[in-house]
Amino acid sequence: MIHAKRDTGSMLHMSYRRPGTSVRDLIGSYYCVSIPEAVKDVMRAEIANVRFILSGAAITDVNGQEERYTTGAAMLCGPTQTWSNISFEPGTHIFGAAVTPKGWARMFDTPAFELADKFVPLADHVSAEQHVLVHGVFDADGIDAHVRAADRLFAALDQSDKKINSAFLDAVTTWLTNPEPNELNDLLAAVDLSPRQIERLAKHYFGSPPKKLHRKFRALHSANRLAWEEASNWQEAATTAYFDQSHFIREFKEFNGRTPREFLQGAHLLVRQTLTQRRQIEHHSPYSLVG
Repeated sequence: MIHAKRDTGSMLHMSYRRPGTSVRDLIGSYYCVSIPEAVKDVMRAEIANVRFILSGAAITDVNGQEERYTTGAAMLCGPTQTWSNISFEPGTHIFGAAVTPKGWARMFDTPAFELADKFVPLADHVSAEQHVLVHGVFDADGIDAHVRAADRLFAALDQSDKKINSAFLDAVTTWLTNPEPNELNDLLAAVDLSPRQIERLAKHYFGSPPKKLHRKFRALHSANRLAWEEASNWQEAATTAYFDQSHFIREFKEFNGRTPREFLQGAHLLVRQTLTQRRQIEHHSPYSLVG
């Protein structure tokens, strides 16, 4: 069995909090990350997030070229379909929110696929009146105050009367977050829609078509097993949906940014720490726990 060899404690500190009851359908979890030393790592394919750079700077190539986000930046981060590079300058402090597909649909008017693999200014997607609530997150003192301020912001963004296909959102979420193998036919059987309708709605709400979502979450589930369970070989971390070991390794690296062996050896510091701390809170939606 391969064990992680590096201690992340001195490199970054992470804490998770539950959202308030009024926004738990919209936000899966809040997190606060403090990076006292410079860190370079990779970010795996993710669900949508909103991130606030409270201090320091983060540099990422998620948009296709290296960009630097500094103190005061508030970013709407679309769902990503592959891994990306990330680095943090010393003294960086980030507060973030994991956005559920239902939250994206109710808070933002842009379809998820249009912002897939993109980080854009949050200011472009909130009203002028709501900018003061964005500033309130930055002005808060301490993680619990950040949570309260973020709750107010997302509650204000919530268009609760907006027409969305909740049954479809729930069916796809269940399909993706079930750790057992689920193929496309299982989704087709679960919803009374044509394959073309399913593809259109999946792109609209989740950012990519069902086949890509399936591959992404299958690889994320495998990484989660490596982080949360005592897996001793690749078959225990993978599922029967993979053809063989080389297929598993190729898919794992495409979405997680490391091979399974590299992941276990501790190279994937940010994600391993994230997955460890994420389980310290109860998640209203399994979507933010898995993704």
